Amino acid sequence: MKKYLILFIALLSSGAIAEEATSILWKKLAPGPAELPAEVNVNPELDGKKVVIPGFVIPLDAQDGLTSNFLLSPRQGACIHRPPPAPNQLIHVVFDKPIKLPEIEQPIYISGTINLKTEKNAFAQTGYFIQGDEAIEYPIKVKPSQTGHSHAH
Repeated sequence: MKKYLILFIALLSSGAIAEEATSILWKKLAPGPAELPAEVNVNPELDGKKVVIPGFVIPLDAQDGLTSNFLLSPRQGACIHRPPPAPNQLIHVVFDKPIKLPEIEQPIYISGTINLKTEKNAFAQTGYFIQGDEAIEYPIKVKPSQTGHSHAH
């Protein structure tokens, strides 16, 4: 029995057991005072951590209802004809395999490893990057009339 306990402790201390994801909210991404520029008001403590965060998908490569490259936003309805969120409130997410796109008004939980990484694309500048592990359906369906944003152009 003692041999198994020592082996278990060795596994724990070596990091051989997968790190559990920490659930975070968007305010954790911008921990400094409001007057700090968004480009520098990022949270270095999150760099390299496994996290789970809810948000809205802005697909960059949507095809047949799937995406593997998208932006995650705290706001529903973010799109090209509206000003984007600040870089510390926008995450570039990439999955190895495409995930099913949620409906435009539906949030989703994204689980993966987050890194501080500034990127600029045609839509916006991001302050974070997540290598996605899992997309988790939001447990409550939001009715389109509750969103306050029509996507009709």
